[in-house]
Amino acid sequence: MDTKELIVETANRFLVEKGFNAFSYKHISQEIAIKTSSIHYHYPTKTDLGIAIIQQHLATLNQTITRNKNKTPIEKLDKLFTYYQKLSKRNHVCIVGAMASDVYTLEELLRNELLSFSNAVIDWATSILEEGIKQQLFKPSKNARITAKLIVSNLMALVQISRLEQDKNNFDIYIEELKSNILL
Repeated sequence: MDTKELIVETANRFLVEKGFNAFSYKHISQEIAIKTSSIHYHYPTKTDLGIAIIQQHLATLNQTITRNKNKTPIEKLDKLFTYYQKLSKRNHVCIVGAMASDVYTLEELLRNELLSFSNAVIDWATSILEEGIKQQLFKPSKNARITAKLIVSNLMALVQISRLEQDKNNFDIYIEELKSNILL
């Protein structure tokens, strides 16, 4: 892994563990034993670094969508749920949840990138629901996009509540309950 990737990986870990405003370039430099000037060389501003983190997550999401395009809607839904289950088990939150609380302190460019990523997740969830409804695997919905937002926001909130309660074990129960509201 090169320095640039290591910076993003470290910043991402700090982000999902502590929040965007809770870490600095100094924290990253101490963690990976480089000078803050080296971080500034790759990412002149924290906004640049935040955008790089989001773009990395977007690339991963797009890879997941591509890898799973031929799977059933139920398998795709399970993939979506598995992402949040993994976050819960690691005691992390998703980047949208981590950054949304800081939204009014983020530069517009970073807010827009975060919104784009959030919409990409919701778009994927919407497409999964629409496909599952068409195949009569999922309960009908008046508006699949609104249902997708409800599902994703529930998952985000459940990860945060699980972390707050320090309860990683019940997340699977929450997922099963969410599934029971979707599956026929």
